[in-house]
Amino acid sequence: MQIRERLRNLGYDTLLRVETKGIVQTNIPDGCHAASADYAIVSAVLDDLDLRPDDVLVDIGCGKGRVICLAARRRLARVIGIDLSPEIVAVAAENVLRLRGARSPVDVVVADAVTYDYSDVTCAYLFNPFEHFVLDRVLAKIEADRAGAPFRCAFVNLSDVQRETFEQHDWLRLTEERVLGGLSVARYEART
Repeated sequence: MQIRERLRNLGYDTLLRVETKGIVQTNIPDGCHAASADYAIVSAVLDDLDLRPDDVLVDIGCGKGRVICLAARRRLARVIGIDLSPEIVAVAAENVLRLRGARSPVDVVVADAVTYDYSDVTCAYLFNPFEHFVLDRVLAKIEADRAGAPFRCAFVNLSDVQRETFEQHDWLRLTEERVLGGLSVARYEART
């Protein structure tokens, strides 16, 4: 990351009274490390999701909470951050408590993305939180829980194998794919 981007991210953290910078290694089987995309990327991806006041957004693998903090500054029905690491969830929850300018209720929970109840979730944000075979199980769970209801999601840092995993779920259709800050970002919607 360039010095300018790091300084901009630090400035946003300071403005929002949160601390979301850095990479945190986890001991989660089949998980990835916890890291955040640049604030500008997160904001653009949230814009791409076309969030509305009746949306419930979940950040799957929320890490320190950068996404949920930015989302909470918008008017949404609810914002949820889930992560399997209790230590990381504690950091995210502390960031939510300190967050300046929240406009939406936020829940941060220790949960397994494979078994979480997505029945009221209308949007999801994923920043490469786990291996493709876990993604497959999570997408199947979301499909079962949403049962044909509208659903949108954004996947940041999409790899070829993850793209193939999404393609195997014909209940979802790719609506946009682009590169932001060097990261491949894909937006999917449920076919209705």
